[in-house]
Amino acid sequence: MRHRVRRPSPAMVISCLALLVALSGTSVAAISQLPRGSVGTPQLKRNAVTSAKINPNAVRTGHVLNGSLLSEDFKAGQIPAGPPGPQGAAGPTGPAGPQGRWAHISGTGTVIAQSGGVTVATSGTGTYFVSFTGATIVDKPVLATASRTSSLAYHYVTATPCGGAPQGVACTTSNNTNTVLVNTLTEAGTLSNESFYVMVVP
Repeated sequence: MRHRVRRPSPAMVISCLALLVALSGTSVAAISQLPRGSVGTPQLKRNAVTSAKINPNAVRTGHVLNGSLLSEDFKAGQIPAGPPGPQGAAGPTGPAGPQGRWAHISGTGTVIAQSGGVTVATSGTGTYFVSFTGATIVDKPVLATASRTSSLAYHYVTATPCGGAPQGVACTTSNNTNTVLVNTLTEAGTLSNESFYVMVVP
């Protein structure tokens, strides 16, 4: 006995298609409407984050725009420092500092070295009158120290401005305001002809 296969009616076909479309739309809507914050690191597959995913606005004509990320997008220390830039222009020259007048005097009163304009006169053992031509010593610091070229291992040096009171002492030689009286003494305090350095700071 032959059984007759019934074909679905057009209404049934249309109903099935409508149901399929409805189910598909529901799935798409469910996928496209994920709640905020529902996707995190565990949900990302390996190599799922690409350049285009990091900055989708950088995609232009189908290619990722190189150089679109900013330095703050990377962890500190991940971007190596670039080469040093060219040296900047030199700044303005500052004012010149004070230039002291100085001299290195031997035990015999000879000028060994000097800054210029220094003359020496002697008066007895260990007594020297050092004149700084064109430079007043009034109210200026005067420095004097022993020289390594001295014949003694230890000796003392004193320096006193000439010119009389109130600026200094009345010197027997070159008693003016550009001369310094220098005395060199042994460790026991006896005058002795020894070499020394002397300087007047302006």
